[in-house]
Amino acid sequence: MSELLCQALSSFGLEGAEAAFLQHNENLIYRIHDAYLLRIHSPAPGVYAPCTIENRHAELAFLAHLNDHGMIVQQPQSTPSGDLVALLPDGTAATLLRWLPGQVVSGKDYTPEMCFRAGRMTAALHQAAAGFTHPGLRAYDEADVHDKAELLTAMVQRHQLGDEHAGILRAACEAVAQSFATSQDAPIAIHDDLSPSNILQTEDGLVPIDFSLCGIGLPMTDLGMLLAGFNSTAQRSAAVRGYQAAGGVLRHREMEAGFIHGLLGAFVFHADTWPKEPWFPARLIRWENEMLLPFAQGKPILDDEMNFLYLPTT
Repeated sequence: MSELLCQALSSFGLEGAEAAFLQHNENLIYRIHDAYLLRIHSPAPGVYAPCTIENRHAELAFLAHLNDHGMIVQQPQSTPSGDLVALLPDGTAATLLRWLPGQVVSGKDYTPEMCFRAGRMTAALHQAAAGFTHPGLRAYDEADVHDKAELLTAMVQRHQLGDEHAGILRAACEAVAQSFATSQDAPIAIHDDLSPSNILQTEDGLVPIDFSLCGIGLPMTDLGMLLAGFNSTAQRSAAVRGYQAAGGVLRHREMEAGFIHGLLGAFVFHADTWPKEPWFPARLIRWENEMLLPFAQGKPILDDEMNFLYLPTT
């Protein structure tokens, strides 16, 4: 057991507890006795996921707010001294959540009925989030998108991908920023990483998990990122119908902006790992042709039935 893990367990009065490693992306995550989820907020090598203590307090306050407003979510647990965020000796933050039993299902394995329920869950999340604010929430706005553009330009230069790619990525960022700036919706607290991998299938229904990247943004950002996790037209269409059936309002261009925002965010998140993979150059060109370029040119990338408009024909 690593020293960091021992320190985190001790901070929450769990010395000697059995810890099962789950994953390491933006957080180092362990299951504790099927009772808790321990997160040590230290990104894996090559992962770009800056985070402040204020961000962590905002996330935990958001979870408490959602629980108070009828959403089933993982609940924060405090240290023996009553702190929700534990600071380890090296300054790393750790948090503890109540474990929720359930199963994560890959997006490709979602049935249309499950997708419909995921859409309903997303609308319920947005309704429960109404009125919540916290000074530690990230802002997913035009300024954030412009910051992403700078980071993506640096990625292209660092990995010598070519100036044409930098231009396309910057144009896509500008189109997203324009959509955010002209939105009809007011910003609310959103999940901002609402992929099928962050939805738990439980006995009580679908539950959103992993709010590590939550912040203030547009509701369509979550819906667009949800749709990005589904492979088929039937899945995406069902999710949209579920969102609308639960009272959510679809704004097509802004939903597409959320979709592109999620893709650009994934580039930033993996900026030091994906470009080193042999599959990346061809995949980047495909993403540009099918999504980034059309969106940057003001064209829709999905029709009203949620078919992609620029997939290659065979």
